[in-house]
Amino acid sequence: MSAPHVEQLLSRRHFVIGSSALAAAAFSGGLWGCASGEPLGSTGTPVSPDQNIADIVLHNGHVQTMVSEGDVASAVAIAGNKIVYVGDDSGIDAFVGDTTQVIDLDGKFVSPGFMDGHIHAPGNWYTNLYQIDLTGLSTNEEYLEAIRSFVEAHPDEEAYIGTPFMLNAYQRPDGSNPGPSKEDLDAICPDKPMLIHDVSYHAAWVNSKALELAGVTADTPDPEGGLFYRNEKGEPSGCVSDAAKGIVFAIMPDTMTNDKLEKAMGKFMEEANSYGITGITNITQGGFDVIDMYHKVEHEGNLTLRMRVVPTMKATFTYDEVLSTIKSYNDSATDMISSNTVKIFYDGVTESGTAVMLQPYLESAGLGEHWCGTPVWSQEDFTRLVHDFDAEGIQVHVHAIGDGAVHGTLDAYEEARATNGERDARHTITHVCAITDEDIQRMADLDVVATLQFLMMYHDDLCDLERAYVGDERAMAMYPVKHMAEAGICISGSSDAPVIPFVPLDAIEAGITRNSPYPEEEDTDMTRWPEQGLTAYQMLEAYTKNVAYQNFMDDIIGTVEVGKFADLVVLDTNILEADAKAISDTRVVYTISDGRIVYEG
Repeated sequence: MSAPHVEQLLSRRHFVIGSSALAAAAFSGGLWGCASGEPLGSTGTPVSPDQNIADIVLHNGHVQTMVSEGDVASAVAIAGNKIVYVGDDSGIDAFVGDTTQVIDLDGKFVSPGFMDGHIHAPGNWYTNLYQIDLTGLSTNEEYLEAIRSFVEAHPDEEAYIGTPFMLNAYQRPDGSNPGPSKEDLDAICPDKPMLIHDVSYHAAWVNSKALELAGVTADTPDPEGGLFYRNEKGEPSGCVSDAAKGIVFAIMPDTMTNDKLEKAMGKFMEEANSYGITGITNITQGGFDVIDMYHKVEHEGNLTLRMRVVPTMKATFTYDEVLSTIKSYNDSATDMISSNTVKIFYDGVTESGTAVMLQPYLESAGLGEHWCGTPVWSQEDFTRLVHDFDAEGIQVHVHAIGDGAVHGTLDAYEEARATNGERDARHTITHVCAITDEDIQRMADLDVVATLQFLMMYHDDLCDLERAYVGDERAMAMYPVKHMAEAGICISGSSDAPVIPFVPLDAIEAGITRNSPYPEEEDTDMTRWPEQGLTAYQMLEAYTKNVAYQNFMDDIIGTVEVGKFADLVVLDTNILEADAKAISDTRVVYTISDGRIVYEG
């Protein structure tokens, strides 16, 4: 098992530099809680204890059931993979038999297991095992040394892929950013294609061979929703973003196999369990057949994360291909693996100038006058996709960062509801970095779930890139989460890992303080709009019951109630009563997934 919090001392920018290496070494009662119906009640009537001798009993603790903020118990009994008792210590003895594992919590804190509402598993673990890994590095010279070392050690590869570099390394004092150059990669490998993802996975660094094989020349126009960075001669310089990256990535050989993904997934699950995570919304890596790998791991008894498996609708796929894939996923669904969700990109990212904004980027960003970004799809095509998936009863999960992208997404959701009729769709927008006041209310009225990345919400290096692209005022006014909560939007917590860390306790702290949660930074002012911080209970809702709601799993997990699956986390600190800055120091004592102790700290 990897040690808990191997990343807790890392800032977001340092995570980009150091997470994989460390991981490898170490191994509603609330204002906006989401619910689809009446709560079951934390002490619901259990089946006769005589027939339910527990496998695990937790007692003498603080059990925050998440049914409501005041609903607290002291003991939980688990038989098989289900919760059979939640209540006082006085009632727990009836569930204890000769083989019961009895754990005296000694006042420790219990809640539903943490969930991540938008993550790409197995993330950096795949890179760490099989690709060029730039983790731990921050300058162009360091990147090149690591790339050269990998190429020399793997001379027989037909192509080279890696991650992650930071565009910050190429930022100029005047606000422009040329990105990395193809010539630097050409000097290492001129005859095979190379593609290095940036930390966001929206931009890439490529060599001349990759551009040549993709047919990209000085005469190639920028595609809708993407940019070819260009040098003084107007030639592609070696940095490509979003749709332009897709053009080059399409020529890279596909070496990602299910066998490799399975090995990386094992490492990922160990790390996730060490953070108290028991469930994820998995925006999948690999091909459409990756579902076979997940079911294989489940059948072997090794799946320790309950997941919603979400394929992405890309321009290289047809609607019918993606629809049939989702339907096939649904046919094989289990209590551990479900689907019926599709992800669609609306735009890119602010720090590449590809997020769609209602107001132009700064001219100093070098993108031209009146540049607001262009969407990945035309509004007509995007609206048709949303309408058609919604008509099939499929949940739509949209990447929208700019306020223009959020606005366009809500237009599509509104049209789908008007045409197809109102239903319990739980359509989602992830990121929502910028949003107007009017669209906050519209998002609430349309019952759209916001799955947000709270570790993006303080003033770190990527925030400085955003400032360089849209200016201080707009960058520092991103993520108006409190306003969204007060409007009634259901907010779920997520990481978008491997873009940022997937440590929920760090994210919970950052969501409260809007400051860095890391020891070397949390006493400094790295805040971004601190008035938008939420309460500890709201943040715990975001990483438990609200993700369960988003994933249509709130009837089986997300609260500690009799009859629900036993997905729990035990912490050494009551994070609802602790000083906010102590939350990131909290240790995971046990993680229980589907009734099994899968991590013990």
